[in-house]
Amino acid sequence: MNEQTTPQGDDAFGPAFILWKRRRFVLGMAAVGLLGGIIAAVAVPSLYKSEVVLFPAITNSVSKALLSEQSTGRDDILALGDEEDVEQLLQVLHSDQVRERTAARFNLPAVYRIKPESRHKHSELRDAFEKHVKFGNTRFGSVYITVKDEDPQRAADMANFMSAMVDSVWNEMAHERALKGYRIVQESVDALTAEIQQLGDSLEVLRSLGVQDYHSQAERYNEYLGAAIVKGDQRAINEFERRFAILAKYGGAYVSLQDRQFNEIRRLSVLRMKLEQAKADLESDLPHKFTVNSAYPADRKSWPIGWLVVAMTTAATVFLAVLLLIIQEKLRKIRSPHG
Repeated sequence: MNEQTTPQGDDAFGPAFILWKRRRFVLGMAAVGLLGGIIAAVAVPSLYKSEVVLFPAITNSVSKALLSEQSTGRDDILALGDEEDVEQLLQVLHSDQVRERTAARFNLPAVYRIKPESRHKHSELRDAFEKHVKFGNTRFGSVYITVKDEDPQRAADMANFMSAMVDSVWNEMAHERALKGYRIVQESVDALTAEIQQLGDSLEVLRSLGVQDYHSQAERYNEYLGAAIVKGDQRAINEFERRFAILAKYGGAYVSLQDRQFNEIRRLSVLRMKLEQAKADLESDLPHKFTVNSAYPADRKSWPIGWLVVAMTTAATVFLAVLLLIIQEKLRKIRSPHG
């Protein structure tokens, strides 16, 4: 009876007794884990981190910010951008142009050990780039560019280079659109200038026929004709009747051309103002961000953290050893005929 109720030696202390009995194995595995962690911490390439912090500027054209007479609420070139501007800045940083130019500038395929003959070299470069480069926004409305690299100087140079590329890529996109807009307005200005010149030539022809200013001439002719009738000056009466005949024949065309010329000159004035604005946008190199912190070479590595790698490797090895002992003990009990 006592033999049936008394627990066996191994069960009396449970897992603690098993660990004590196999303590040499556990300690040996811990030593192996410790050694492996040290080797891993030494073997894993060290990465150094550099970071640039930017604030987006308001994304507004120079012409509207500086030349427009109407205030839009976003015409302060010194104001910080809002959430929408932050998203636009991040989108530019995530663009293929920034990644490809950075890869070409620093020869990243060689840095990331990507084989040139690989069929998936572009995908491998993209994955490696995203692993080492991070973009994001902060709760303060700023944007950060973080680069981790084996060379601290290269990490800082890459972060600063991508910060500079924001304005370069952005201005190229804006320049392409601004150039088309400038050409459209320039063509309209040229066409309208030629049309106004034709109207002026037509008016000159009418003036050579005797129509100088229809309204003032008609008023003066009426005044002089009345005076000639009162005096009974038939020669003067005939002369003014002849001039009235010229006004009657060409006066309508003169007034029409004069009104049209006035309206076209007013349109030309508006178009020339738009041309100045388009030219300002075309030649603009206004920065689209404010640099808060530029990157500098780190003086200590950010990864791997030696003690953390050693501790995690040792803890994982000990855990695995304990798990194996527990499984081994369970299997032994299952196979034991006494249960």
